[in-house]
Amino acid sequence: LRSTIIGDVISTLLEFLGHEVFRVNHLGDWGTQFGMLIAHLEDTFPNYIAESPPIEDLQSFYKESKKRFDTEPDFKKRAYVRVVELQGGKKDIIQGWQLICDISLREFNKIYERLNIVLDPVGESFYQEKMETLVPQLEAEGKLTASDGCKLIF
Repeated sequence: LRSTIIGDVISTLLEFLGHEVFRVNHLGDWGTQFGMLIAHLEDTFPNYIAESPPIEDLQSFYKESKKRFDTEPDFKKRAYVRVVELQGGKKDIIQGWQLICDISLREFNKIYERLNIVLDPVGESFYQEKMETLVPQLEAEGKLTASDGCKLIF
């Protein structure tokens, strides 16, 4: 929230000075935390695909999933598998992810409206398809460094 408020203030100032500003808010929606949430969703609401679960407090739901991630090795492994399935486009995992994102955005928007913040939220997931062409291009140009199975650019 802090970075959103800072960005909004800077954007407002730049607009006042006559600059064109794209109010894009980059949201983390594609990593381990979503694997944890999806695995916990499956356990808590096994019928989540057919029936929308009554998750009112996403923070509490996250804390429950994080506790399990830190204390249950099997849950942790499953959470990592869910991240891979999410990034691989598995349909039921995408549905769980979308459900969690929708709840999260609803809560963000309540705060943004109250603070009169206007922006376009864009999740990390937006870039997934773009990476499929960009990574090979960067590899061919010799701009990537391999480290522990990851490809890095500096």
